[in-house]
Amino acid sequence: MTTLAILILTLWTPETGTCTPLVHADVEDAPPGTTTGIPVLMYHHVSDPVNGYYGISTGRFRSDLAALDAAGFYLITPEDLENGLMCVPGGRRPVMLTFDDGWEDNLSFTGSDLDPDCVLAILTDYCDEHPEFGDGATFFISWDKVPFGVSEQVGEKLNMILDLNCVVGNHTRRHASFLRLPREDWAASVLGAMDRFQRSLGLRTTQVSTLAYPGGGFPREPGAEELVASFTYDGAQAVRMGFLANGSISSFGTLLESPEGWYRIGRLDMSQYSVPEVLGWRNLMARSQARDDLHDPLPWRMPPVDGERL
Repeated sequence: MTTLAILILTLWTPETGTCTPLVHADVEDAPPGTTTGIPVLMYHHVSDPVNGYYGISTGRFRSDLAALDAAGFYLITPEDLENGLMCVPGGRRPVMLTFDDGWEDNLSFTGSDLDPDCVLAILTDYCDEHPEFGDGATFFISWDKVPFGVSEQVGEKLNMILDLNCVVGNHTRRHASFLRLPREDWAASVLGAMDRFQRSLGLRTTQVSTLAYPGGGFPREPGAEELVASFTYDGAQAVRMGFLANGSISSFGTLLESPEGWYRIGRLDMSQYSVPEVLGWRNLMARSQARDDLHDPLPWRMPPVDGERL
């Protein structure tokens, strides 16, 4: 018994936590003729050597960026979805990159500089060299561990993400799956994380308005989306979008016709998929055409909240 206890203490690391395993779902079929699918790609660890089942190598990540660029994609953020994809230039089509949990290999320093092999450095370097690809990604942070591994650097790193045109997202306080967490505890899970963000971001906490469900699932229960949408923090809506990890590319032309659709946006786990498989999706949005008049109605603009002026 004593030997077992020593072994447990040796392997245990404070504040690292454990992640709920992802569930790989079947691909959702799109209605015939629908080509409004916007791929949202999910990554976890990006490192050499590859770290665990959900990890990929830095070389694979660099090749993913190059392949997406060559296929005519353009990086977008959740704000770009809200704005009706006005940022996407003619001849390009949108793709969103997301990174879950806040692992150290996503954002780390070598001395006072960014580690050139961390996700943020690889991404920004590629985007600087290939401006036609756009820039930006979303980093979903869970607080069951120290975000990005070093407690003294949490504030600096979260602010750096925002400074580099990327997005900080909410991945909850303890990374507990909403499929098992009682509904009465959802608010504490989401808003407890917002309290943590507030300590590092101050007024910039209002920019944290997207949620990735731990484990990738969200219950199909009456009123579930409305409940999450009702959460407020410092007088502002705490969650404007919710992201799954369900092995699908959502058809935004139909899914986002109702407010509930903004809380069930599909994502692909890129440790299980490849860019060629993404390109083979049946409902993938075609390359966009240049718009003559930006005052035309925008088909993907988020529906206004009740009482909000247009």
